[in-house]
Amino acid sequence: MKLHFFSVFFTILLPFASISQKNTQGSLVIVGGGLEHDNKSVYGQMIALAGGADKATFAVIPSASGVSVQSFMSFRNILRSYGVHPDNIHLIEIAMVDDDSTKDVDESAWRNNGNDIRLTGIVRSCSAIWFTGGDQSRTMKTLLRPDGSKTPVLEAVWDVYRSGGLIGGSSAGAAIMSETMIGGGSSMGALLHGAITNYTGDDFPDSLGVWLTHGLGFFPAGIVDQHFEARSRIGRLSLALLIANPQVALGFGIDENTAVIYHSGKKTITVAGASGVTLLNATDARISHIQERPKIENLSVSYLVEGDSYDIETGNTTPAFGKKPIQGNERFKIPNPGQSGILSGHCTCFRDLITTRLIDNSACDAVSDISFFNKDTGFMVTISKTPLSRGFYDGQKPDNSRYTITRLRLDIIPVHVDIDPLK
Repeated sequence: MKLHFFSVFFTILLPFASISQKNTQGSLVIVGGGLEHDNKSVYGQMIALAGGADKATFAVIPSASGVSVQSFMSFRNILRSYGVHPDNIHLIEIAMVDDDSTKDVDESAWRNNGNDIRLTGIVRSCSAIWFTGGDQSRTMKTLLRPDGSKTPVLEAVWDVYRSGGLIGGSSAGAAIMSETMIGGGSSMGALLHGAITNYTGDDFPDSLGVWLTHGLGFFPAGIVDQHFEARSRIGRLSLALLIANPQVALGFGIDENTAVIYHSGKKTITVAGASGVTLLNATDARISHIQERPKIENLSVSYLVEGDSYDIETGNTTPAFGKKPIQGNERFKIPNPGQSGILSGHCTCFRDLITTRLIDNSACDAVSDISFFNKDTGFMVTISKTPLSRGFYDGQKPDNSRYTITRLRLDIIPVHVDIDPLK
């Protein structure tokens, strides 16, 4: 079942997504999960892109959710609190799992409703489509036919997007956005076991590897990963990026309560929300193997937060207004900043490492960390400054969530460590 690291992954991808991108004028709001009801930046921009609170019409597709009606009601109530009229928020009855909060309805009977003409009409009449969280594979199973072709509801979603409408989603609703989709897996599982492309079950085990399959392809710029910092997914996205379609150079790791907002007409993204987006660029990266373990070298890492923008075509980052360069004005001088377990999920977080411990630290040019997968073998992650690295900081916000960082270097190398007690 495992796809070896040297296998060519792009052969499993379907071409319909790239074809569908032609003449697209819409926008995407891609949320890394955990979107809080008081996130005015994300909700405000989402509603504005949908036409404003007075005119916006939302079709909510809860296909990924295990509690589809509850997911719809929660999202509807939040939209109402921002001024969207409840009559303009529509439940699109597509799901695979029964919602136990509804006694008289079995939502699992909705699994084939992607072919429903009435629902297709509702979707096509809306200015915005929202995909809930849950299990992204359920969305793929309900909106694509077995041969990979689009159902009528999915065709209608594409029509909304092409004509200038908004497509959004959180967590699983974010994962489906890219053409190459991460279906599951953890950082350590991905580095130890590689990619799985033919998984057909439910609830992919994190330790098995990284499950790579095809998504819906609304976001053409690269691979999307979500819950990024909270679940320490830097290893997962790095590995996925280097063994997926060789034409895909960018990976977007989106933190919780944070969104990438993509403007298809301009080919630009902006970041909104409480945390940040880790942008990986594999253009100059390489992967090799030592004793069947992957050695990843020279990945470029950038980090963007609220108000920062990135031009997909030029690769240029524009920091939010008011930010000042860090170089020559570093606040810290720590020669050996401590850290542990970056891949474990129980560590000094990735954001801390690249902000206060590296880019804003005049006494340090690199930070390294080892995560063990047995008593003396593991992966060493090194993040280092390069001549092209730049940092920017908003001094009005006294915390590490306001940094903008571009073009650090990331290496993940398998290592053997001899540990001897001091004598």
